[in-house]
Amino acid sequence: MDLGLEGRIALVAGASAGIGFAAAELLAAEGARVVLASRDAGRIEDAAERIRESTGGEAVGVALDVTVPDAGERLTAVAREVFGEPGILVTNAGGPAGGGFESLSEEAFERAIRLSFLSAVNLTRAALPSMKRARWGRIVHVSSAVVFEPNHDLFLSSSVRPALAGFSKSLAREVAPLGITTNLVCPGFIATNRLRELAERRGRAAGTSTEAALETMAATVPAGRLGSPGELAAAIAFLCGEPASYITGTALRVDGGKVAFLL
Repeated sequence: MDLGLEGRIALVAGASAGIGFAAAELLAAEGARVVLASRDAGRIEDAAERIRESTGGEAVGVALDVTVPDAGERLTAVAREVFGEPGILVTNAGGPAGGGFESLSEEAFERAIRLSFLSAVNLTRAALPSMKRARWGRIVHVSSAVVFEPNHDLFLSSSVRPALAGFSKSLAREVAPLGITTNLVCPGFIATNRLRELAERRGRAAGTSTEAALETMAATVPAGRLGSPGELAAAIAFLCGEPASYITGTALRVDGGKVAFLL
């Protein structure tokens, strides 16, 4: 399938590893010119180099903390300087701290809101004007399956991420007439460093190893295994492409069937 991404300019946050890196690499392989962002300058430069080598495409890395209010403006400025006006935005950031309610301070909630909600809002605000001028755009927010089913030991994520779902759905109704789509992808158990951290915590609580906790997680998935970053990246790339032009305001679960709800 031709996704029609040749020459499109894409911004991908949280792209030095895991889901963000896999998404950036696949977009580059599809012909998009990609601007990757992550906090660590060395890691994001290395990620961009690996993408250039593996795809033969165009990619540049930007050291950027997405929780800083002007992060979106800085990222779009780099894109305009190097490639031109961005038409694709993938928002992504490491999840907030785990734990139950009574272990979490007010400051922890404020950090989670900046990380998992306001960062996406600010990136969208910066990228949207060029999409409106072009009357074409794709916004994909990397969220979590907790949007559908809260997780008992991911209290912050379960509290904050639904706000992003509401933001995306509301914006979709405003910008659809302009040829712009906005969607969420909601991963379940994807084999990333973030999942391993969760497994370490669960392993300690159960008195078992991290590997045993990962095996227990995989056993709860109807598909019988953990997902890979590349499988989630495929969903992201599709939503960024021309064939997905009639899909907007939705939240797509990529979870191996784990969430049992009908909708």
